[in-house]
Amino acid sequence: MKKIEIAPSTKTGFHHWLSQRVSAVALIPLIIWLVLSLIEIALDPEGYLPVFFAYPFNAFMAILFFSTSLYHGSLGMRVIIEDYVNNKAKVHFYIMLVNFFSITTVTAVVLAILKLHLIN
Repeated sequence: MKKIEIAPSTKTGFHHWLSQRVSAVALIPLIIWLVLSLIEIALDPEGYLPVFFAYPFNAFMAILFFSTSLYHGSLGMRVIIEDYVNNKAKVHFYIMLVNFFSITTVTAVVLAILKLHLIN
């Protein structure tokens, strides 16, 4: 039986690892903001919820939260796809699909939040 030689990777994966860690750390204060905001909304939903995104800080933090969480999620999905899908063409297709859905979702969220911010 022939011994199969595997070509060494030209990339170390350090950038991907670092990006995942930085986005995870960035999500910590964003999740704290989200929980505090949800508590504040729960105390007076009729009075505060309609004007929540009228405040620039809330609109900015919501956009930052959604974009960071979707970026972090797409990095994680990439690792899962690379680890468990054997076909190289399928790996590239699924990674592009995840990136497409992440970018589409972030774009829709940003447009919705900006629309809510500008209406109020």
